[in-house]
Amino acid sequence: MIRRLSPPNHRTYAKPWFGPVASVALILFIGGCAAPPQKPTGPTVVETANLQRAERAQTNLADGLKKYDSGNYDEAMQKFLLALDSRQLALAEQLTARKHMAFIHCLNGREASGKEEFEKLIALDPKFELSTAEAGHPAWGPVYRLTRTEIELRRSGRALPTPSKSMPAGEKIMLQGMSAYDDADYNKSIKIFQDALKEPLATTDQITAHKLIAFSYCLTNRMKLCRTTFESIFKLDANFSLTPAEAGHPSWGPSFRTVKAKQQSAPSKKQ
Repeated sequence: MIRRLSPPNHRTYAKPWFGPVASVALILFIGGCAAPPQKPTGPTVVETANLQRAERAQTNLADGLKKYDSGNYDEAMQKFLLALDSRQLALAEQLTARKHMAFIHCLNGREASGKEEFEKLIALDPKFELSTAEAGHPAWGPVYRLTRTEIELRRSGRALPTPSKSMPAGEKIMLQGMSAYDDADYNKSIKIFQDALKEPLATTDQITAHKLIAFSYCLTNRMKLCRTTFESIFKLDANFSLTPAEAGHPSWGPSFRTVKAKQQSAPSKKQ
């Protein structure tokens, strides 16, 4: 008879095949397989700060233009200065800010400060030019033209002109007319501008006077006189055009477009 052997009273376990060195190697292997740390994908602190400054600059510039349009010139000036001090404005935006700062100085009788702003503006962009309507403004138009003249004279080495001690009578009357127009006293502005046209005026000032007379006629529902006045402008400048904002005005826009279309078709009728 074959005797079965009883199992042992204790279990035996195989010893691990790896030692301390192998354990360390395994840990390093597992660690090496872990994903590398991810780099942050968002903007850095510096980039975020720059973006915030740029946004504030844009906001200040936009607020300054709104304040200017509403006649709050002191507040507009503060907004323009804040926007420029940020050094975050593009060139075109800097020109816009400095141009309106020059306008504000001139409107408040600070011609020297206005001239200084125009000089800074032209230094930024030597090819900068005011629009025809802007250059014809009686408050800042003469200051702008004087600044341009002096810059050109300095470049050519010629002597600067002797500054005028007083504003010509025609320009003073123009200022009075613009004040009446801004106050919506259109009948008064028409009379004042007509008086200004009796004085010696630069062509740009004559165009401005006629334009605001035309606007005033249209705003008081005298459309025939409005169109007749626009026709007078085309006699001074055959290429005259309103700004997009002006041309789109519901009061005088249609009258201007009628006269302009007639002006453009006139040469073909002569042939």
